[in-house]
Order: sequence, then C-alpha cells, then structure tokens
Amino acid sequence: MQTTETSTAYRIEVVYKPWTTPKVHILDPAIQPERKLHFFDNGTLCLFDWREQPWQKHWNLADTIIPWTAEWLLYHELYLLTGRWLGRSALHSGVKRTEPKPDDQQSEQMRSQ
Repeated sequence: MQTTETSTAYRIEVVYKPWTTPKVHILDPAIQPERKLHFFDNGTLCLFDWREQPWQKHWNLADTIIPWTAEWLLYHELYLLTGRWLGRSALHSGVKRTEPKPDDQQSEQMRSQ
C-alpha cells in the first residue's frame, strides 16, 4: 500500500476471522509499535475507536479497513515529518468488549425461551 506517489510503499497484513475485529499489521518496512503512533499493545494498528463504534460484521473490508489503513499510513508519514500525530485520537485504555459468537447467541436465545 502506498498513499502517495512519493511516500513509502508498505506491505500490510489484514487478519480477519468471522465475528471478530480485523487486525492490521505493518510487515515492511518495520515500524516500532508505540501508543503515540496509534498501535495497540499487540502491535496492530488502531484504525477506529471500538468504544465509539464497535466492529460490525456486515462491514466490508474494502470500504473500511483498507481505506482506514491508508489513512493511518498517511498520518504516519506526516508524523515522520512533523513529530506529531495529526489524525484523530482516542485513548488506548479500557477493556475491549468481546463480540458474541453464533453459538453464544444461540445459547442465549435458547435460555430465554
């Protein structure tokens, strides 16, 4: 992924499993994960505030994760030039809600009947 003609080309990895939030890693060039650069502790990119809007399983990766990753990379390039993160920010603390799996939903429905 390359955000502009003159920017660095990045190799990214998107990992998506049904009923979970996609995870994006920068594979090359290596970027040292830091919270001030909007990384989570596991080294994945912080692309949206899951507390404000949790991941929706009907969202399309091409309409969400891919453009959000390009935007993150653009802000990273600006950070390299200015030393400041110029994009939107969210606190990187708090407990992340787990998303229910189909079996959990079915079990809950059966208990309520």
